[in-house]
Amino acid sequence: MKIFDSHNKTHLRILKEELIRARRLMESYNEEEIWNAMSDPEKSQALMSADDDMGPDFADEFTDTPWLKIPDVITNRIDLRSYAKPEKEKLSRQDFMSKDRDMRGMSYQSKENDDYKRFIEAYLKKQNIQIDYSQNRPLYKALNQLSKDQVRDLFFKAHEFRASMSKWTAPAPKTPEEEERDRKSMLAYYRSMPGNWRGD
Repeated sequence: MKIFDSHNKTHLRILKEELIRARRLMESYNEEEIWNAMSDPEKSQALMSADDDMGPDFADEFTDTPWLKIPDVITNRIDLRSYAKPEKEKLSRQDFMSKDRDMRGMSYQSKENDDYKRFIEAYLKKQNIQIDYSQNRPLYKALNQLSKDQVRDLFFKAHEFRASMSKWTAPAPKTPEEEERDRKSMLAYYRSMPGNWRGD
């Protein structure tokens, strides 16, 4: 006796239903993994997105609740895919050093320029990456959650942003001390750039 008959409409309907059920189960476990890896602020943000009116109440009540124990009426309204963390990259020593230089350079420039810092923060926010300023080297640690290619992309975009700002912002008169400080700042910045780039 055949267990499954591909020409039997009832068997086909049952197979379709079982596949849908299996897919939903896999999605639930995948969402649970994403939820467990999320920070509390990210969980609150996701819960608040479930409903304009009740969202804040959901965040207060379920931020510390396991994903599979949150009512389906809430979880069905939340898309966690944007909160999925990329798998940790396996970088070569050269790629690791290049990424590290870029992150150090951006962290340093963010301390020197508030507009530059806000640009970096806005990029990280779009990637759903939270910056914990209570930590040591908060911006560096947040940037490290990006992939090597994302860091490189942000590095050049931030550099172009700062260059465009300097074109439109009239410089105020500077004292000799300020000029010397700026010279040292730019020297340190160029030294933080990838080895083949000299700022010309």
